[in-house]
Amino acid sequence: MSTLIQPPPPSYRKWWWVPATFVVVALVVGAAIWVPTFFREDNSCGPGVVYSGPDRECVGVTDGSHVFATELRDIEQRILDENRRVETSGDPYVSVVTMSPMTAGEGDESIVTMAGIRHRLEGAHLAQLAENRAAATPKIKLLVAHPGNLFGEWETTVGKIEERREADHIVAVTGIAFSVQDAGRAVERLSALQIPVIGSTLTADDLPVVRGFYRVSPTAAGHARAAAEYLATDADRIMVVRDDNPTDHYGRALDAAFRARFAEQPQRIVGRVAPYDSEVGNVATAFRGMLPNICRNTPDTIYFAGRAAHALSFLTVLAERTCPELQIQVVTGDDMAYYNLADSPARIALENRVSVLYTGLVHEEAWRLRPDLFNQVAVARFADECAGDLCYRALSADPLDDFAAVMEHDAVLTAVHAIRQAADYAGTVVTPGQVIQTLKGLHEAAQISGASGMLSFDEQGLPTGKPILILKANVGERPEYVGLSVTSSG
Repeated sequence: MSTLIQPPPPSYRKWWWVPATFVVVALVVGAAIWVPTFFREDNSCGPGVVYSGPDRECVGVTDGSHVFATELRDIEQRILDENRRVETSGDPYVSVVTMSPMTAGEGDESIVTMAGIRHRLEGAHLAQLAENRAAATPKIKLLVAHPGNLFGEWETTVGKIEERREADHIVAVTGIAFSVQDAGRAVERLSALQIPVIGSTLTADDLPVVRGFYRVSPTAAGHARAAAEYLATDADRIMVVRDDNPTDHYGRALDAAFRARFAEQPQRIVGRVAPYDSEVGNVATAFRGMLPNICRNTPDTIYFAGRAAHALSFLTVLAERTCPELQIQVVTGDDMAYYNLADSPARIALENRVSVLYTGLVHEEAWRLRPDLFNQVAVARFADECAGDLCYRALSADPLDDFAAVMEHDAVLTAVHAIRQAADYAGTVVTPGQVIQTLKGLHEAAQISGASGMLSFDEQGLPTGKPILILKANVGERPEYVGLSVTSSG
């Protein structure tokens, strides 16, 4: 019987595990990279816009192609259309970014309203249209930036501005609009990037004084001084209510400037300052606790040093006071313009011997009575009788009572003026640094005028010579123009 002799296996069978090992390793590594990518949720909301923060807001920068809220669809489409026209015109262009919260806050105590957001975009777009129809260059693209509710996601949005600054030729940022801590941080970061910022309705006194930061609205202190000046001949017994929110210094800024006017007449201020803290919410609880002292001190005037959203709650509570025979006027700051007393429970105060006055920035009666203080060409764009594409009425039928459209218009107007002045010196290529240099020269004989008054700035970037109006709220009617003062600075 013969024995079969098996030949040795070929060498490639002896080493089969080597290539198999490489294949397995490659599959494992590929899976480690591909599987998480496949199953990971897409972080993009659209070009330049991403989900960010614990609430996963869509924040970032858009040319109008991403709509941040349904109520903004029409105005963002108009901005997009104009941007496309600029891009295809063949003219040199730069971009201005308007940055403010694009979604309204929740609850009755929110300081951000959707109407105010829309009005700001409409005012910025009106300035864009008007300046682009002029013969001058560069033309202006308008980009819309949402930094999250109350600037909570500002770092992400400023990062997007930095990413796009070269591709979109970004040379300035306008807007900001709200005097909160994170807004100040955004301004500081933009300044570090050497991008100039022109704030529209930014009033806080403790915001950073940094390179390239300018404001077209007088500060809270300026508003408080104007109110105090008006009351100096109109009030004998003044009580002060103040917001002590540690993250929002608006209330303390109003209080300090207001009471400084009466430093030599301390008897005009009655009782202690009545404080509340808006950061912890439930402000009505604090306001109800103030009622006994209000009746005890019998003020003829209460100066409310806080946000208008909280002033509405205060007015509602004030109607419940146990001294209803006491006639009181409540005076507060300019953000009262964002709220309609007729649609608020606070209207009950006006029916219970309470009147409401507030400082303001725009009123048709002021335009009529003091034409020397305003740019009549810009004012005409907002007139009801204005006809054509370069009119606010082509964008909105809303009244101008919240000032937002006019102030954002003037912020963009300031940016464009500085941009084109820089272009006169530098040619068609304009840089943010050149815009900062030209902004420094906007004062005295080189000032420009806007629909809200003179656009002239001191060394801290604060407006000088701006009119501040005193307005009276009336149920069922437009605000009533009462008076006007002109700021010396800030």
